[in-house]
Amino acid sequence: MIALLACAFAAEPVQIRVDRSARTISVVEGGEVIASEPVGIGRGGLGEKTSMSDFVTPTGTFTVDLVLHASGDKNAVAPGVVERFAAEPEYARLLSGEPGLSGLFENMNGLDFDGNGQPDGAYGVAYVGLSSETAITGPKMRRHSKSKTPYWYGIALHGTPDPDNLGAANSGGCVHLSATLLEQLIEDEVLAVGATVTID
Repeated sequence: MIALLACAFAAEPVQIRVDRSARTISVVEGGEVIASEPVGIGRGGLGEKTSMSDFVTPTGTFTVDLVLHASGDKNAVAPGVVERFAAEPEYARLLSGEPGLSGLFENMNGLDFDGNGQPDGAYGVAYVGLSSETAITGPKMRRHSKSKTPYWYGIALHGTPDPDNLGAANSGGCVHLSATLLEQLIEDEVLAVGATVTID
């Protein structure tokens, strides 16, 4: 599949569409689906998102505002995000490019959400933050409630350490992708800052 995607991504325009009901992500070029896979979605059902705590994956058209990858070579953040947090030194440092963005991703994968005393690695190999003018996508930067570690708190497409999450509805509202597809989409800059993602 990677060889197919590599060839297909060379042409424009490529669209990313997530179907919550089918729990799939599709890569669409010229109106034709060239790749499709199962994804995980929010455990809050298929209703409208009303808050970050409802665990619903929102619908609409989204813009990529943050890209974090384990390698660090594709990390990027939208200028508007940097401006938004410029007055908060610790957040600004993490959003100021390398090594800040790599540090942010390390913070995120080092969090212990399940309370077992070990880092969860919850975001897998990469994290692609989404913003929207009409849907709730989070406050973005915040501190973890227990460790007080600063991290990105928003709706995203991201990896998962558990393959059973793919095709399931058990996320906090984000979309879980396979490491293979997520890395391919980032490497080919299909998921880059400013790119559009549609979620239905």
